[in-house]
Amino acid sequence: MTFTAWTSTLGQRFGEGSRDYIFADGYFCPDTDQKFQQFLTQNPAKAPNTIVVLNSGGGNLAAGLRMGIIIRQQKMWTQVGSQLPLMIPQNENIPAQSVPYIAEPASPPFPGECDSACTLAFMGGTHRTIGYASNYGVHQFESASQTPDPTLQAQTEAVSAQIVTYLSQMGISPDYMGYMVQKTGNDVTNLSMKVLQQLHIVTPHWQTKWQIAPLNDNSGFYLQGTSTDSWGTHEIAFVCPPKASSSSAQPAPAASPLALEADFYLDPGVRSKAQDLVGAVQEYVLVLSGQFVPLSLSAKQAPAQVVGTRLVKSLSLSGTLLQNLENGNYPDIGLAFIFDPAAKLPMRLLKFEAELDSALLKQFAGTCH
Repeated sequence: MTFTAWTSTLGQRFGEGSRDYIFADGYFCPDTDQKFQQFLTQNPAKAPNTIVVLNSGGGNLAAGLRMGIIIRQQKMWTQVGSQLPLMIPQNENIPAQSVPYIAEPASPPFPGECDSACTLAFMGGTHRTIGYASNYGVHQFESASQTPDPTLQAQTEAVSAQIVTYLSQMGISPDYMGYMVQKTGNDVTNLSMKVLQQLHIVTPHWQTKWQIAPLNDNSGFYLQGTSTDSWGTHEIAFVCPPKASSSSAQPAPAASPLALEADFYLDPGVRSKAQDLVGAVQEYVLVLSGQFVPLSLSAKQAPAQVVGTRLVKSLSLSGTLLQNLENGNYPDIGLAFIFDPAAKLPMRLLKFEAELDSALLKQFAGTCH
């Protein structure tokens, strides 16, 4: 296996910042983990969350396990991919007749494969992704073949126990073992994205927690969603709209459709400082489970604010949109800040997303009546 370091700034323009990669290509030999450790010593990481991009047909299982442990100790991320655009025609999930019509990525990581021992090394990543058109294939390890030899049987049991322990340490479902034994030899079972998610082999881009918490002045409650991604901790705060005041001299106003005020807090992290960005905000886009909903207000009409280290924007959500959120039609919610290109910032936008607890939102909205 060979190792190549590469720093990419291609994602900066669209809010992803620069990324440090280590491309790991080739088969796992008994000393691959030692060579990997030597490479890290000679090429120390320039930034946190260095991504180890694995492209391997497998090899020595023990070396794969040990390399995965090193990756986890270094708190690195992992991705299946390659530094060269050679893999798309070999992907099982893409029909061969469709290949000529598919636009390949313009820059690495390109599609790659991760089979056998590579799949175990991949699990060491604290954040794990399978790149577009990449394969993740598992099969039975060699010593697991049926044999009457008691020595080999004992070795099989010992290796199996070692793998199960490793899966637990890496947060992977033990059901992974069932997929491993389906095929033998060089034939592999390529796991679908659905299975990869079920086994916790791939990880989400963000983690979100929701709770109903008291307001700072203890005058009521609000629904707080805290979302953590690679750049920082972001927040969405749903609050009841202020109640209209009424006097005995005037009739009470007619009931209006329910609305909720939502405050979106975005942390730029190391990408920039909020105070350097707030004046360049041009517009806002609501992000609903991958759908982008432009809002009918500009930053001039409703400028963003800075609170601490975060950009903040308040929106009023009502009507059909609020009903869809309460009914779970949009499992995820977020906000994008679009910047004026004339500001000549290193980025055009920043966004964050959160998993929405629609049941808790509906419960909270009910208290606003």
